[in-house]
Amino acid sequence: MKTIRQTLLISCMIVVLTAAAAQPDDAVITSIRNAYSQAKEAIKSGKNQGNEMVTTLNYTVRGEGKTTETLHFFYKTVQGTYVMDDDGDPHFYYYPLYFITRSYNIGKRKYYEEFLFDTDTEQLIFAFMQGYDENGKKIDRRFYFKDGSVYDTLGPAPTPYMEEQVMLQADELKRAFNNIARNPKE
Repeated sequence: MKTIRQTLLISCMIVVLTAAAAQPDDAVITSIRNAYSQAKEAIKSGKNQGNEMVTTLNYTVRGEGKTTETLHFFYKTVQGTYVMDDDGDPHFYYYPLYFITRSYNIGKRKYYEEFLFDTDTEQLIFAFMQGYDENGKKIDRRFYFKDGSVYDTLGPAPTPYMEEQVMLQADELKRAFNNIARNPKE
């Protein structure tokens, strides 16, 4: 009787796993994953060719100690033109941001984050957060965005306001990059 139950349980598990594997991926998530793969490939193939800015910050978090934060900004270079009334040079370069990585520590805990932006609209489409839960266990969360809002989240359920905080953080990092790179308004 026990072996029949075990065989039945194993068979049910195989059926469930097969059905889950056979389901097609969501088209939005698939396109974001493709964009992520393309961004990672562009970063890998573009090493030492420019279009990357690295900033390292050192500061102290009260009650936690010294912190080192490293930001990597990956961008494209696009040439544009101004409409000019005088004989000035009408050309400028614009640097659309497409990927940011952020790594930092708070005390002895290490954190890592990634932000992927649509290459045409520069809207946030994906965020990866590696951190810790309230019990100190290391966790990963993936946020997929569509039309400026969260489409899906993988990993532990986000806490209240976490999705909004992720979008605000990505926006702040993008704004900081644009100020440093002095991106002209189009």
